[in-house]
Amino acid sequence: MNARSILDHWQDSGELDQAGYRRALLALHLAPDTERWRQLAARLLLVGGALCLLAGVLMAFASNWLTWPRLMRVGIAEAGWLALLAWAFLAKPGSEGRRWALFAVAAMSGIWLAVIGQTYQTGADTWQLFALWAALALPWALLANFAPLWGLWIVVVSLALQLWLPHAPWRPALSAWSLFDEINLPLIGFWLTALALAERLQSAAAPWTARILPRLLGLGLALLLTVQASLVLAGAHQHVFNLSSSASGAVIVSLWLACVLAALYFYLQRRDLLLLALPLFSVWVAVLAWIVGFTGGDSQLYSVALLAIAGLGLIGWWLHARHLEWQAAPLPGLTEAAQ
Repeated sequence: MNARSILDHWQDSGELDQAGYRRALLALHLAPDTERWRQLAARLLLVGGALCLLAGVLMAFASNWLTWPRLMRVGIAEAGWLALLAWAFLAKPGSEGRRWALFAVAAMSGIWLAVIGQTYQTGADTWQLFALWAALALPWALLANFAPLWGLWIVVVSLALQLWLPHAPWRPALSAWSLFDEINLPLIGFWLTALALAERLQSAAAPWTARILPRLLGLGLALLLTVQASLVLAGAHQHVFNLSSSASGAVIVSLWLACVLAALYFYLQRRDLLLLALPLFSVWVAVLAWIVGFTGGDSQLYSVALLAIAGLGLIGWWLHARHLEWQAAPLPGLTEAAQ
């Protein structure tokens, strides 16, 4: 739990009056001031400028594609990439400007590859474009160590894996068990690896903005695994995916259950309320799916709806109790700093 949440809890419980709360915010440099507002405004303008620049490049190509000769298309794309690279090189090391310039360089690499592919019709598969884009963007992501750039890189790799799956060499050999027809195991493995690295490199006490990426990864994994596990438990998995074998059901449920148990243990230790809520809601959705499949669905729909509401309320109450408990636990050195 971060320092601001603990101070808010102390104020709400009456243990800290308004004057003490204000002094604690000032002592911990948590209170907004003129300089912080200026930094926020500059950051918003920087982000908006970088995104508008990339959007302008796309619109320029879209509106003039048929009128520009081939070499001019590639030359303009390369000139734009070099201009962004020069911006990153001239920007102050470690600054927000340099990080967003490197973000633009990585994004422009994909635009450049798309221009080459559409201009000369290389015949490459779409997944190869995204895979090459991810390879070219990885050095810039490592250099910047910037959460939005890592997010872009994860999205590009995810698209490459999703588009590559139909061409995977193991599919013909394992098609009888349907292991890879209805669940993208490479994508899940990549997201799990990315989530583990993000959690390894970030502390649980980091502010919300620093933990957006792992929380989005956790949400994506929860959605992907819960849908598959719920279909299996409801008995609708083979029907939805038109399968003749149910051997993959055990693999899907086992993988989902392993991820749920690991998440429950890990995020109870880290006291991350959002990522703790995901496995709890995932389990409840899967249980409801099993009940619907066991009872036959429509005949007991009203009872299942009441049970769903009751279960969601119970989960919400338990999470709220954990939130209050964790807020009351002080961080080391916070009491001395707030005095």
